[in-house]
Amino acid sequence: MKRLISSINIKQAMAVAVASLVSFMPPCLSSAAQSPSKKIDVHIAWPATNFHTIGAMSFAELVKTKTGGAVRLEVHPGGSLGLKGEEVLRAVRQGSVPMAEVLMGNVEGENPVFGLTSLPLVANNFEEAHKLYEFSRPLYIKAAAKSGSIFLYAAPWPPGGLFTKEKVRGINDLKGMKIRTYDANSATFTKALGATGLAVPFAELFTALSTGMVKGVLTSSVTGVDAKLWEVTSHFLKINYAYPLNMMAIRKSEFDGLDAKTQASILEAARETEAKQWARVREEDAAALKVLSSKKVEISTEVPHEVDVAMKKAAIEMREGWLKKLDADDRVALQFP
Repeated sequence: MKRLISSINIKQAMAVAVASLVSFMPPCLSSAAQSPSKKIDVHIAWPATNFHTIGAMSFAELVKTKTGGAVRLEVHPGGSLGLKGEEVLRAVRQGSVPMAEVLMGNVEGENPVFGLTSLPLVANNFEEAHKLYEFSRPLYIKAAAKSGSIFLYAAPWPPGGLFTKEKVRGINDLKGMKIRTYDANSATFTKALGATGLAVPFAELFTALSTGMVKGVLTSSVTGVDAKLWEVTSHFLKINYAYPLNMMAIRKSEFDGLDAKTQASILEAARETEAKQWARVREEDAAALKVLSSKKVEISTEVPHEVDVAMKKAAIEMREGWLKKLDADDRVALQFP
């Protein structure tokens, strides 16, 4: 009996000791063990192998690390959340998805400032494209805020070119050609060249070319590889159309619901991701061009004179038209009267 009582007393003493330890445990340790991480879904239109998607995945890992696991970004590639083009930023604002990567030219309807990213022939190379971005970034942040979002980072595509089934030797080769475009600016541009721009979702692009719905595509070398355009086109004319930007944005109310330390960690992760993506885009462009060449796509760097003249004329007219859409403050910020 004494042994049994002694055993009970020992168990009771141990229980008291454990309870005492728990009561004196630092609050930060006890709450961290009990608080689940916050999951935030992220829409992205591009396939899992695309470097923008890979960048978003890297961003998610950085956020997880820098927030100590407090925030977990769930990236959904390939447009699997069902959002398309111009509706993406609106979907973020309205709550359909808390975070998304947005092709900025697609959402010019939200704010004309976003249209700057796909105006033709504004930048001639990656260096100029980056300088233009750094200069314009405050306007993008302001425009995103007006749409109820927090601008996190932006990353470029390689310059756009023309994929076609037949080689473009002159302006007449473009007359009446149906070309897949990706936003209002690219549609206006192709029209100025005598072609017809058609909005075709990326997922339907290959079929559109296979069936003859379109005869060409205005897009980057990287998209050409993603869509395996060598199977349905044979030529790529490097017209250096534009250096479009993708923007990662989060709904303001979602971001405001996080504590200041977590917000700072996410913004730090965004800055690092942006720097990596801008450094990576050159390599992606070079690698994509190499793949296209190996697949027997004829790559032309010399733009036919008539096409070049028509492009430059269209670029001037489009810039003038775009400037008229801006409000007075944005015009002043861009140093236009």
